[in-house]
Amino acid sequence: MPAYSYKTLPTEGQAKTYRCKVVGDSVATLQVGRKALKVFVRETSGGGFTLGLGPKLAKKIKSGKSYDLRYDGRRIQVIAETFVETVQGEARLQVGTIREYEPKERWAFRLPFTKGSRVIGYDSGINSGAAYGGFVLVLFCVMALPGVGDQLGTAPRIESALAMMSKNITDVVHAIRH
Repeated sequence: MPAYSYKTLPTEGQAKTYRCKVVGDSVATLQVGRKALKVFVRETSGGGFTLGLGPKLAKKIKSGKSYDLRYDGRRIQVIAETFVETVQGEARLQVGTIREYEPKERWAFRLPFTKGSRVIGYDSGINSGAAYGGFVLVLFCVMALPGVGDQLGTAPRIESALAMMSKNITDVVHAIRH
């Protein structure tokens, strides 16, 4: 079971719905269209959350529509249910949980001179293969440079490998034509 950074306290008078107040860091973002709105999670329950947001932001949200909520490192698809009484000028919106997305795996590469600290990290998915391929391509190009490659002894090997590959490709094209 994951550990979350917030703590909950039971709310008085709501024992039947099992809502708990959130104490501590309650900042979240609610994705409304293309905009990410800053909201505050005020209560949690087994079936959803109560969000606190400004009156201007409340006008942008429609009941019965689904939104993505990012809270405490999680991404949750929620549906806007009802607006409840405002507290100190802050609108309160009850949202129900539709589903919680699986967390993405993260990877990072480290360089020897950084002593194990993370240099660049990416979410795994479509971008990770392209990022890794780009890193390998840049490393390959640096090793093939005349000054660096000659010092390392890699330039002649890369040059002979490329010459062999181009000869093989030329032979294949020649065989296909005839």
